[in-house]
Amino acid sequence: MTRVVMAVVITVGMALFTASAFSQANKPITIKPGKVHEKCLSLTPPQKLAYSFESAAKVNFNLNYRKGDLVYYPVKLDRTNGEAGIYEAKARENYCLVWENKSGADIALTYSAKIAP
Repeated sequence: MTRVVMAVVITVGMALFTASAFSQANKPITIKPGKVHEKCLSLTPPQKLAYSFESAAKVNFNLNYRKGDLVYYPVKLDRTNGEAGIYEAKARENYCLVWENKSGADIALTYSAKIAP
C-alpha cells in the first residue's frame, strides 16, 4: 500500500512539475537585425500554451511544430508589434515560439509564456 501511494504521489508530482516547469513572465530580449529568437517546449493534450508579447518594432511571429521534414504553423503573423493567445495542443509535439527581426536595427521584445494543464 505504501509503495502504491508513493508511486501515485511521485507521478502526480511529476505531472504538476512538468505542467508548470515552463513559465516565462515578461521576459525582455533583444533581437539583432536578421536574427530570430526561439523558445521551444513540449506540450501534450490537453495542455494549453498561454503566450503574449510586445515589441518596439514590427516582427514576424509564429508558433510551429515539426513532423518529419514538414513544419506546421498553427499561428503565423507577419509585421506585428504584439499578440496574445492561448493555443491548445492537438498532439504531443515540441512547439516553438519564434520571433524574427527583418529590420536593420535591434528590436526590444518582451514576452510571456506559460503552460496550463
